[in-house]
Amino acid sequence: MKTYAESVCRDTASVPHAEKASAPSKTESVRFRSLGDELVGKLFRPAAGTPAPTLIVCHGAGEFKENYFEMCEVLAGRGVASLALDMHGHGESGGERYFLKIKDWVADIRAAIGFLSTHPGVDPNKIAAFGLSSGGTAILEAGVLEPRLKALIALDATVRNSLPAATAIPLKIFLGLGKLKLAITKKTLRFPLAKMPGGPKMASDPEINAKLMANPRALEAFMAYPLPGAEDAFFVDTITRVPQIGAPTLVIWGEDDELDPPETGLRLYAALKCKKRLDIVAGNGHVGHLDRNRAKVFALTGDWLLENLTGV
Repeated sequence: MKTYAESVCRDTASVPHAEKASAPSKTESVRFRSLGDELVGKLFRPAAGTPAPTLIVCHGAGEFKENYFEMCEVLAGRGVASLALDMHGHGESGGERYFLKIKDWVADIRAAIGFLSTHPGVDPNKIAAFGLSSGGTAILEAGVLEPRLKALIALDATVRNSLPAATAIPLKIFLGLGKLKLAITKKTLRFPLAKMPGGPKMASDPEINAKLMANPRALEAFMAYPLPGAEDAFFVDTITRVPQIGAPTLVIWGEDDELDPPETGLRLYAALKCKKRLDIVAGNGHVGHLDRNRAKVFALTGDWLLENLTGV
């Protein structure tokens, strides 16, 4: 297989349906602790019983592990196990609802590595991490600190303050008001992010985006967004630290991402000093794991893992 140490690729092919796993996976619900709270995840393992290379899957702000089950099934069919995890404050895991502290999510990733390293179905020397948006922030920050991560995949990762001024300014105003409310009342301001003008456009495909925004679990998160408490989803400087990452890193970006433009992906790619690859996927928005060309995201992820964890 070709090594993509310094390649930049733009994919223009349309992949309407995600590829299916070639064999059924073994799944198990798992629980372990991070920062005193219980984290909940689902482990997908290949049908073969031998210890497998394994991917830790980190969702974005307001998301949950179930959004990644299709990808995990596909990867299991290619011989790669996946741990789809509810991060701190999200899904079934403990922590304050929808709070998002990148340092806490990094701790979650390190706790997941510790858990997986003792699992009989996991090869402890072949653990990688995948993250979308704020999950991408967390896996990159973990990659700076954690030598046990042998490969990284960042999907539309938040690495800088890239929001347009029309969005960033109101958020900073409400963040200031939230800090004032917290100081006076000891209560957190819950901001209805979904009601901002235009609403967040997550997927490029209109039907997929409508379904995402109608999902009651997503609405609950985006109608009760904690400020302060989740500002790390927008205001970070991770790009200043990514040159310290040593693990091979794949950057995937949606060409139609309106929340964080492909320019951010180009900047992230340029800042990385490790073995790296950038793929900009046409027809995808901010949530490439759910969008019209999600099969391309799955394929790129699987190829990168096999190349860098197994040498295939």
